[in-house]
Amino acid sequence: MAVMALFSPALYAQADGGTRENALAPRPGHATLYAQQLVDRTVALHPELVELDLHMRPPGGAESVIVAAKSANRIGRKSDPDDLDVVKTGTPFVEVNKRADQNVEVHLPLLDVTRKVIGAVEVTFPYPTGSGLDKEALIRAGALIRDELSRQIRYGNELFDPVLPSTGIPDNPYAQTLVDELIRKRRDVMVLAMHVARPGGGGDYPIIASNIGRIGKPADADDRRVIETGKPHVEVGREGDRLEVELPLQDAGGATIGALGVVMPYRVGDDQEVLVKKAEKIRDELRGRIRDAAALYEPRQLVPATSVIAARLDAEALGNKQSLPMTKEVMGAGALQTATEGVTDAVKNQAGVAPTNSSGSPADAASIRGIKVNLFANYRLNGGLPTANVMSVPAEDKQRVETLKGANALMFGVASPAGILNMVTKRAPMDNDVASVALLGNSFGQFGVAADVSHRFGSEKQFGLRVNASDTHLENGVHGANGRGWFGSVGADWQVTNRLHFQFDVEIYRKDVVEQGSISLPTAVNGHITLPRVPDPRNLLSGPWAVFSAKTTNVQGRVDYDIAPGWKALVEIGQSDSDRSRSTTRIGGYNVFTGAGGIPTVSEVTQLYFNKYKRAELLGQFATGPLSHDITFGVSRSERIAETPRQNTIVLPVRVNIFDPIPLPTPVPTHPDTSLPKQVNADTGLYTYDMIGVGSKWKLLLGFRESRSSSNDGVVSSATWVGSPAFGILYDLLPTTTLFASYMKGIEDGGVAPANAKNAYQVLAPAVSTQYEFGVRDHYFRWLQFSASVFDITRANAVTNPATQIFANDGTIEYRGAEAVLTQDISRQWSLSEAVQYLHAVQKPEFDMTIKGRTPENTPKWIGNIALTHRPLWLPGLSLTVRASFITKRPVNPQNQGYIPGYTIYSLGASYATRIAGKHVDIRVAVDNLFNKRYWNSVQTGTLGTGMDRSVRMVAKIDF
Repeated sequence: MAVMALFSPALYAQADGGTRENALAPRPGHATLYAQQLVDRTVALHPELVELDLHMRPPGGAESVIVAAKSANRIGRKSDPDDLDVVKTGTPFVEVNKRADQNVEVHLPLLDVTRKVIGAVEVTFPYPTGSGLDKEALIRAGALIRDELSRQIRYGNELFDPVLPSTGIPDNPYAQTLVDELIRKRRDVMVLAMHVARPGGGGDYPIIASNIGRIGKPADADDRRVIETGKPHVEVGREGDRLEVELPLQDAGGATIGALGVVMPYRVGDDQEVLVKKAEKIRDELRGRIRDAAALYEPRQLVPATSVIAARLDAEALGNKQSLPMTKEVMGAGALQTATEGVTDAVKNQAGVAPTNSSGSPADAASIRGIKVNLFANYRLNGGLPTANVMSVPAEDKQRVETLKGANALMFGVASPAGILNMVTKRAPMDNDVASVALLGNSFGQFGVAADVSHRFGSEKQFGLRVNASDTHLENGVHGANGRGWFGSVGADWQVTNRLHFQFDVEIYRKDVVEQGSISLPTAVNGHITLPRVPDPRNLLSGPWAVFSAKTTNVQGRVDYDIAPGWKALVEIGQSDSDRSRSTTRIGGYNVFTGAGGIPTVSEVTQLYFNKYKRAELLGQFATGPLSHDITFGVSRSERIAETPRQNTIVLPVRVNIFDPIPLPTPVPTHPDTSLPKQVNADTGLYTYDMIGVGSKWKLLLGFRESRSSSNDGVVSSATWVGSPAFGILYDLLPTTTLFASYMKGIEDGGVAPANAKNAYQVLAPAVSTQYEFGVRDHYFRWLQFSASVFDITRANAVTNPATQIFANDGTIEYRGAEAVLTQDISRQWSLSEAVQYLHAVQKPEFDMTIKGRTPENTPKWIGNIALTHRPLWLPGLSLTVRASFITKRPVNPQNQGYIPGYTIYSLGASYATRIAGKHVDIRVAVDNLFNKRYWNSVQTGTLGTGMDRSVRMVAKIDF
């Protein structure tokens, strides 16, 4: 990886085409085109834009060029191949610091008002200081600018219409303010134009305001007929997709002062009378705001909008400040498409993420920074509700997944210091409905279908619904271990007023599948454990009766209210309910060399989990002298309830060979079922944190959380107050380079006892953890994006005592490590990405001295991956990736009596985005374990996890 990083600048220099000649520069004396007027107005509204280019093929032209731009010297330049690819494939992309100018370029398809692709738009933002790089959020920020432009383009060819040089109409009259406000609110209106009589007469009734330009155009015969007769004029647009309604425009006194043109979407069979009445209602709403014709001509100051990129990044945060001193990685919707095994599968190539289950397991399990992710506290929905994860979490309705490490305790309360997996759900877009179908499958025989549909309702499209659903026949590679999984979700949002916003989510998913058996660790001989060779992972070690059956329901509601400028309140309530029944098979006592004589033990259990969550926050932005403040006051309560109404352990009266197994007979209980008392862990916290800006470069985080944590396992009840301070600092060395450091103290939920412990499934009491982190985020070099951090974490050590077989906390573990993520854009066609972590973890027990100074089980010293991606010029939309993932050896138990070997796994990926019959099509294929390597991929609580043979995963999605 270091060698590749060293040679990347040279590769970039060879791949960079250098400066292009501007052979098609504009000539002096030519009239301004509407395209340029549109760019000029947009830049005036958004002064943060560094550049804004429109790429199109001019009428009669043979190739695409920049037809309008903020910088005049760019006009006429030939479009780059990558901009042409955006037009052909409909797929946006982001370039960071392409010319080492500390900017971010977002390239998107340019659309007209009907969402038809007519070219490409290149939006250049200044680099968002202190936030790190979230390409998905930047694309959505660019899309806001693109969509503003699109709402002002009736037909693509009209961008080349010359602007009248002298109209006698102010640049921004009051009429234009009315049009802009209505177009922003009424998403069901495509075009709005006002023909108004000039003050003092003249009789030409020019267009004085519209969202499609043409300012100064005199009224034609149809316009005059409407004004003179008072009768509306209605006609279907030339392409049959819009209805044009023209009505007499009246002032507040009822006098006709001109004509109002309203254009709305239309399909054959729509009731034209209904649309005409809608246009009349719009006209009547405007009438009350028009004193007379002269008032419409009065000039108004053009007020720049709030920074789009700042607003978008803030909106994407969902309560998590983007500029916090923490490490963050983001997986967008595109990458999530191939995460057929769930959310944890999506983040497996991020820095420091390691598996803790066998491949193909029906349940999620992973560690981050050597610490197992708590399945009931660290998976968060939309920055709030902790979900109860008894199985792999579907990714179908997720817009992105954020892996947050470091200073997150103040936002999330009880959570493992490993990191938060924040799952952000999809919402109905404002400007276009979504309708897509995806087919998915793998080479083992798995196949399924997924649908994604959204629509916005209301005259201002203020209410949105997005529905996702999937149904899958499951095949994880193990012969006979098949089943079914289904998923459904609804995401709703309602902009009640400009200040009040509701958000609601519900998702339900179920999985019924045969669960593979697992292999227990051999008994230590003279303090050493000899591992067997890796068996064929496709052989079933359990039987068709070993059905894993689980269901989860997540419900979350949130209200946001803007109290006053700079101040907002939010209230959230949610609940996650899960139930799971399983028959877990473990085979022990086998001969390490022959595999024979294995004793199968089946643990049957039924479990119920309930996570309840509430929070209320007051968020404010203000200044005190030279200091700026971004402050949060909050209160939250989380409650986790676990019930085990039935459990039993059965030793089967057969022997099995782990290398040549046969389906095991159905277990027959030999003693009655037992149960565990209801276990309740609760946390109530009061917290505040303030991001203080000192000048333009420094930010300080000061925060404190006071928590009352209680635990009741049905036998022992306890409660304690814990204070959790947090401190952090960020320094923007450059707009593209941020240094940060943080300290935090927090509470994490206790571990859950494994099935092979005497106190199986008991939830331990919460414990306190501390964390220090120092890091840097850098995008200064045009060919390199880099983030790195060093960390020191101390947390409770939950282990099974080998003498008592009781799972309990015994002292602490200290994790000291460093991680880095690099992305090297050698050229638009070639890029490298690398992620690596070094970790030194040591146990510090109070009772079991056999583990003192030892490394925790399943904890590697090194883990990482490197990927090379190529986007060939000969087929736009195609992307090819080869990846190597490695992990070093890991101890098999806390006593370090043996190690599973390290391994390197290779994989291939290909994605192809294109348009077929005007529909966007996305096809993705991934080949895992390319060379069919046999390996132990994890070891946890005395159980070995196997990696899976080579597999091919496929997803094909079409947008309608």
